Amino acid sequence: MKVSFKRVIILLFISVFFNMSINAQEGKIVGGSMHEIPSWFKESFLDINEDIEEAKSKNRHYMIFLDLEGCPYCAKMLKENFIKENKTSEFIKKYFDVIELNVKGSREVTWIDDTTLTEKELATKLEIQYSPTILFFNENKEIVVRVNGYRSPSDFKYILEYVQGEHYKNMSLTEYVNKIEKQTLYTFKENKMFKNINDLSKITSPLAVIFEDGSCTQCDYFNDKVLKNKDVINEFKKFTVVRLDANSTKEIIDVDGNKTTPKEWAQKINLDYRPGVLLYDNKKLISTIDALLYSFHFKEVLRYVSGKFYEKYPKSYLDYLKVRQDELLKQGINIDLAE
Repeated sequence: MKVSFKRVIILLFISVFFNMSINAQEGKIVGGSMHEIPSWFKESFLDINEDIEEAKSKNRHYMIFLDLEGCPYCAKMLKENFIKENKTSEFIKKYFDVIELNVKGSREVTWIDDTTLTEKELATKLEIQYSPTILFFNENKEIVVRVNGYRSPSDFKYILEYVQGEHYKNMSLTEYVNKIEKQTLYTFKENKMFKNINDLSKITSPLAVIFEDGSCTQCDYFNDKVLKNKDVINEFKKFTVVRLDANSTKEIIDVDGNKTTPKEWAQKINLDYRPGVLLYDNKKLISTIDALLYSFHFKEVLRYVSGKFYEKYPKSYLDYLKVRQDELLKQGINIDLAE
């Protein structure tokens, strides 16, 4: 069968137009926040051993701020804790040497074990799951604290004081934070999703255990914004959701059938962030949310667990997230990374 030249041109036009229509319908990622690194961060040749030695000679601790371009949590963390003039930023300048590394960067870094690798390779080596991730080192070149994600200035100040005072020699960060007399900032809020269950060992569905306390700086936002997002609510319907007071000494039975209290449990697993969330499936802890997550990322962690995507992507939730984002964008769905 012969096909006329005119018909070929028409078919090509239709094909190009169809592809353009598909591309035009692809979703976009919005809500990213660009940020600048403070000018007072240390100028480094990225030899971490040398940097730590230099900090030691000045009786200072060494900190690495690992960030990502367009990361809204990084921008918020830098603005509130490092750039804005407050007690937290003043404390950092006085007692810490700070450098920045990009988790997707290509600069070469000489690590504490004398291996040389790119920033991206280092992030993989350290199994970075959050941006920002902040590492604190002692004079022996050991990581003594790892902070996942954003912290408010007041919460971050506790961590800074813990490191600067070398309390890591005697106690965990969670133990230290529990000893501090903190101001009451938050009143517990009820939610119909929360179930009053004291024996968690009997739960067979996916389980979400939320830890809050009265000094929580992010709990109001979590309850008023994240837990009212329709996509988050839909994902939470697949879970049994239990909310605990992290300071409570009331006896409960944990997932493994052990008698404990919320306070003992949080301290045992070093859960120092509030609201901290433990996500279980088949009585196995799959993921721990121990940093601020806006609605999109929060609901995707829930889906990662309840949908058993951890079986397909066992190494990292981030492997799942990359595929999931591409999937949503191709469906023409916009992804909002911000609040």
